[in-house]
Amino acid sequence: MLKAEKIKKEIDFLPIDMLDEVEEFIRTLKPRKKNGKKKSELLSELANIATNIDLPKDFSKQHDHYLYGQPKR
Repeated sequence: MLKAEKIKKEIDFLPIDMLDEVEEFIRTLKPRKKNGKKKSELLSELANIATNIDLPKDFSKQHDHYLYGQPKR
């Protein structure tokens, strides 16, 4: 008997409430698909998003002030 057949047989005897856990576990085992984009494309998309956000001009220098409320330097 193949391993897959043994596993399927065991699944048939599991309580219904455990099947969600089994399904979630199987999803974590499947290899994740790559989105097919190059790193440079992703960085370009991120840059476009960042330029579309209305941030103060001094945000990069004063990010602690804007994020955490610390006094400006």
